[in-house]
Formats: sequence, structure tokens, C-alpha cells
Amino acid sequence: MLDELSIHSLAKKLDTREEKIVEGLLGYKNVQEKFSPYNPFILNPKEIEEELVGDRSCLDSFNSLAMPLEYLNWHLGQIVLDNPPGQSDEEIKDWMSKVFNLTSIAAVDASTVEHDLHLNLLYAYTQIGVFWKTIGRYKKRITGDVKVGDELYQTKRNFVLYDHVDYQKWNWDLTIDVLREHFTDNMPFFLFLDESLSISYARNYTYDRQAFLLSSLQQYLRQLDGLSIIPVAVYHSLDRCLVNTGLKCSACKIQDMCKNCDVKPSQEEILFKTLYDKFFLWNILVDNYSRTPYFRPLNSVIAKSCSDIKLDLASFYLRIDDSILRVEFPFKYVMEDKDNVEKIRRAVVADSLLIKGYPATLANAHELAVLSAQDRSTINELVYRKTLELSKKYGLDISVKFTRKGELKRRRLL
Repeated sequence: MLDELSIHSLAKKLDTREEKIVEGLLGYKNVQEKFSPYNPFILNPKEIEEELVGDRSCLDSFNSLAMPLEYLNWHLGQIVLDNPPGQSDEEIKDWMSKVFNLTSIAAVDASTVEHDLHLNLLYAYTQIGVFWKTIGRYKKRITGDVKVGDELYQTKRNFVLYDHVDYQKWNWDLTIDVLREHFTDNMPFFLFLDESLSISYARNYTYDRQAFLLSSLQQYLRQLDGLSIIPVAVYHSLDRCLVNTGLKCSACKIQDMCKNCDVKPSQEEILFKTLYDKFFLWNILVDNYSRTPYFRPLNSVIAKSCSDIKLDLASFYLRIDDSILRVEFPFKYVMEDKDNVEKIRRAVVADSLLIKGYPATLANAHELAVLSAQDRSTINELVYRKTLELSKKYGLDISVKFTRKGELKRRRLL
């Protein structure tokens, strides 16, 4: 926690760093300009595909890549929105109404109180918030669930205590239960998710944990499809798939295989190591509501190689005001109806117009699901009181107690 003296000290130190701050900002501008020869949208998409599929080692080397899918529009880089919203509030409202007349949108978010080993009673609590809306109507639902003791052990993996992937599966299973119980009359609809379907965050997990997470996600997506729900991930991303693809297919053509320079990255890779897709795309997506051509996102979690894909997704980046959002969804919905790409774009734009740059439905779901520090304290107090009650009932001399370290951590949350 910053006190007044620390804030004053920080302000003074920032004053002495003025030159470095300006230098850093100009550095990003220079990096973007230097990257222009490696822009993946100036390359032939067929050649990109051949280059990526031809080198089985490039996915492990670059971690994240983009396989072109929208060949005819790839060279454009930016695809503007046909008949976009007008400028006035009335025109924007009319445009949104037309979209919501054709489209229902829901969003889901989750918050979890994970088990605390500083307590002598093992428990965890998770809460799901779902917010659904269409023109002139909305519906919301909050559902929580608790697990105690051996319910927090994953027995299929040698009796291992829950970790992140188990909590993620728990949230997905609870989401399906909520949707089936409370939203069947509102289907079909788009379900916005504030999470990555390409699960690139799992690259550092063990193989077993990756496999478990991927299997759980595939089951989740199948269940949503069975409910006529199209999942659409919408989030702010620090991925480099387009940047990496440009480097692989331009700067690295002199190399026969990525594995030849695994231990010695090229000068281009070093120069552009801080250039993420969203920064590169500021110079590409110059028109509001424009999107990139859609592509297949690839990483080592969802694909063994560029030709061996375990989770087939489509993705594009979308500009809304000052935000560059990444949008992901299963590729099967493009195969079923290519218009789904534009339907998804319009749904994200319409929902984001309400709060300028991010879907309002997701914001509402987050507000439903989020557990504040006070909420977490209340949950712990409820568990504590129940254990006191049962201790007395069964003659047990035990209750939920914090260790000294746990107590100090708890106080910082209050």
C-alpha cells in the first residue's frame, strides 16, 4: 500500500526519468516503422501456409503463429465494416437496435476463492455470473458452489490437490449447469467469454496439465454447441502470432528450419521482441470497427505442429475506438456459415458501443461474478461459523483457524 511519502517520492523520481519516458515512447514508434518489411499482410497467404506447414519446428520456436484463412482479403490487412454506426447518438442507437433485433448475446464470468493451506479446513468456493440480453430485454443469474475436503482432490491424476486447470474445469461445468437450468428458453445466442480459447497461457504447464485443460475445454465447447450457443472469446491480448508469422515468413527465409537457430535468435527477433500484435495493428486497423482478415491461431498447446491441430479456432483482431480486441471462436461456425464472421463482428461492436471499447455484456457478467475482498471475508466467516456449529454438535475440538501468516494475508485483503 502506497503511503503519502511513497507517492511523493515516486512523483519526484518520474520527473528525473522524463527523457527515458520520451525515449521509450519514440522507441515503440521506431520499432513499428522498422517492422513494415515483415508485415505478414504483404505476403502471399498461400506461401505463408506452405512455409509454416513445411517447418515442423517453427511452432516450438515461435510459440504462437497465425495461419491465414481468409485468402481473398489477406492483402487488405484491414477490412472495414459495411454500413457502420453513424456519428450521432440517435444513429448509433438505431444501428445497435438493428443488430440486437437479429442477435441475442450473453456473457459469463467467474470468480473463485481457492483453497488456502493456511486453514485447517480445506474448502473452495466459485461463483458464476451470466448476463443475457436482446433488444429491450435482459436476464441475469448468479450461481455459487462450494467444495470441501477430499472434493478438492483430482483423483484421476494420482490424487492431486486442485490446481488452476481443475478450477477452470469446475467453472466450465458450473457454467453449463447454469445455462441449461436458466437460459434454455433464450437459446440460441452468442456467449461472450473474457478468456482465451487458444489457451496460450498454458504453455508453461506440464504435458499432463495441458492435456487435461485441452480435453476439458473441448468438452465445454461441445456442450455449448449442443445447446446451440456459439462461444466467442473477446479479450485484450498480448499475443504475437501475427508478428511472429511475419518474422518467420520474411526474415527467416534464409534458414531451412527454425531448430537451426533455436539457441541463437535472429537480430530481427531480438529487435522486435517487445512488439505485440496490438501495437503492430495500430498502423493497420486505422478505421474504427475494422478487423483483420480472420486466421487460425496456433500455439504449442493446441497444435503439435502447423498441420496437426488439436483445437481448430478462427480469430481476428477488431478495433473499437481506442481498443484492439482479439476475438476467437471455433472454426466450425465459419465452415457452417461464412456470414458468422460478420455477425460476430457486428455483435461485438454493438455491445461495445454502450461503454466505448469493450462489450457491456461482459462488463455486466464480471460485475455479477466478481468477489470483493469483503465478499471473500464473508465467505470465510460463513465457513468458520458452520465449523463452530458442527464442532459443538459432534463434540469436536476444532475450527477453521488461520496460521499467523494466513491471518496477516487476510488482513491485507480487508
